[in-house]
Amino acid sequence: MKKKLYILVITALSCLTAGLVSCDDYFDLRPQSEITLEDFWENEADVASAVGACYRGMNQEGFLKRMIVWGEVRSDNVVGGGNINNPNDGDAQALSRILNLSLTADNSYTYWGEVYSVINNCNNVIRFAPEVKKKDPNFSEIQFNTYMAEAVGIRALCYFTLLRTFRDIPLITEPTIDDSKPFEIEQARPDSVINFLIRDLKNVENKAMKTFKNNRVYDKGRITQKAIWALLADIYLWNNEYNNCIAYCDKILNDPEYRIDLELQSSATYNLNVFVTGNSKESIFELQFDPLNVRNNTIYKFYSYYDAPFGGTVFLLASYNFDKKKSTFFTSSDLRGKDAVFLESAYNGSYPIMKYTYYRQGVAYSQLEKDYTSTRRINDGSPNWIFYRLPDIYLMKAEALVEKNNLEEAYSMVRLSYNRANPENELPEIATHSQEALRNLVFDERQREFLFEGKRYFDLLRRIKRENSPTFVVQNFLIRKYVHLDMATVRTKLSDMDALFMPINKTELKLNTKLVQNPFYVESQDIIKN
Repeated sequence: MKKKLYILVITALSCLTAGLVSCDDYFDLRPQSEITLEDFWENEADVASAVGACYRGMNQEGFLKRMIVWGEVRSDNVVGGGNINNPNDGDAQALSRILNLSLTADNSYTYWGEVYSVINNCNNVIRFAPEVKKKDPNFSEIQFNTYMAEAVGIRALCYFTLLRTFRDIPLITEPTIDDSKPFEIEQARPDSVINFLIRDLKNVENKAMKTFKNNRVYDKGRITQKAIWALLADIYLWNNEYNNCIAYCDKILNDPEYRIDLELQSSATYNLNVFVTGNSKESIFELQFDPLNVRNNTIYKFYSYYDAPFGGTVFLLASYNFDKKKSTFFTSSDLRGKDAVFLESAYNGSYPIMKYTYYRQGVAYSQLEKDYTSTRRINDGSPNWIFYRLPDIYLMKAEALVEKNNLEEAYSMVRLSYNRANPENELPEIATHSQEALRNLVFDERQREFLFEGKRYFDLLRRIKRENSPTFVVQNFLIRKYVHLDMATVRTKLSDMDALFMPINKTELKLNTKLVQNPFYVESQDIIKN
């Protein structure tokens, strides 16, 4: 019996077989009917289509919702928004339980299937592309290496996200093509997953496309060498390998070609160009969306004060009220406080998130109208989702430098992003600072720069992991968003290291009996049942 493969095709990827011609509709889709496996993997166009399926899987709403929920919702950045109490919205109910520290294994956001589906698409490419290379005489080594590096890079990004979310995850490297065999695989040790990802990425780092110079969408929307280097730097930082983190940041910062292609957007334009127009000069890798073919509905449902396509107030998430600590978190001149959060007023007591969904009109802070609200415009397009951009490299390097006690250079890295956001009130040259003071400066600067970009909870976990205790992070950051709950219960839950990771979804436990539930949630469910 023939094995069957189901796949979605990104039509513009077929253009790659014609020599990487410019295709602005790169992420448009053409559904492909059921294809027998033996008939599919025949030529380069088939590999291009399969790589397209990897990207398309990340464009799905279920995938992007998890990037926001796993990286933001459990952090100190967000609280419930105007629609969080809607009893008819399943997303609202699931998010509400997480925001009230009532996370259990039946919550829909503990389901990881959307991410493993992307991993399986990558496994297909990694498994079958070498066979196609042997069959197709026109399949060049450069193209083959490019596709393989993309599949490896996307798979590594997915696994790194899963690892930081669940900690104990299965490591699957072979494609699941049909359901003729039972799926039973146990979780791998976190350190073995990290080591695998590092080896895998290092094997392709010099085979990836360096840059797609003549196609901005490709250069920012596909895995390139600089995207792999950024991911390696991130993994090394998570693993407390600071010298390696610095080395990979420097590969990007010191490469002559990247120094030309990568630069910070100006203070006047970064909010518009980075988060609304997309594919900015400082972007390294971002998922591509567009209003007509692949719309980013998740951003509008989760963040937007005004749902541009349909009208009405629908946002599920809102910002923590940073205005309470404005003098220490956002200075009065920090454009990020003005661009990312609607602090001037609240809707039902919550502060809408502006990043991605609104943009600033005005060329400089000094020229903005006194009433900042009147300078905002609704983004009725469909914003991309950014995984890495240049400030990430600056601040990952700064964090590693602090841990190496190289404080002066770390401070210089922080000044780059801070000064861009504070053109009228720049961070002064370094004075005498302790390592702990610089550590906190970098930590706060990452929060200011990457608000609502799916990074904050992982930053908190990385600090907890480094300190081998949640005490500092819980007391100074996490606990403040739970003032409406019983504080004794909050402290108990947040002080347990196991509780900081997600439970394994109960359906996954039934389908794969070799999975072991996170111990905190086994105990929690027993208590609930009793």
